[in-house]
Amino acid sequence: MIADLLQYVSNHLDSIMTGLTMAVIGISVYEARDGFFQFFGKFRGKYVALMVFVSALFGSSLVTPIVGDIWAQSLPYIPPGQLLGAILILGMVGVNKAAEWNFFDGKSVLVYGLGAVLLANPELIYSVA
Repeated sequence: MIADLLQYVSNHLDSIMTGLTMAVIGISVYEARDGFFQFFGKFRGKYVALMVFVSALFGSSLVTPIVGDIWAQSLPYIPPGQLLGAILILGMVGVNKAAEWNFFDGKSVLVYGLGAVLLANPELIYSVA
């Protein structure tokens, strides 16, 4: 069961990393909440919000295959420890941005630090296993 899951993740890792990358990019473009829409830090009206939203959809549709190709070509050369470090850092940035949490609180810094250690020393994951 677990081996099958790990094999599935391994087979689709380029899609997973593309999704993570696009999510981090996507939450950086605009912010929409109940009753407001912000783009580049300024509140926008409905018509501008519609244009930004449609443009973002169109742009991400064009960029996603390129990002996917970059990941597909790069993944064979990235050690698993470095990949895990990158996932931790990008994931924490994405969560903090999406939830509007502090980027540099103790918990986030701990995750960034662990990700940086894995980026610098990817072989450490083998000492834990």
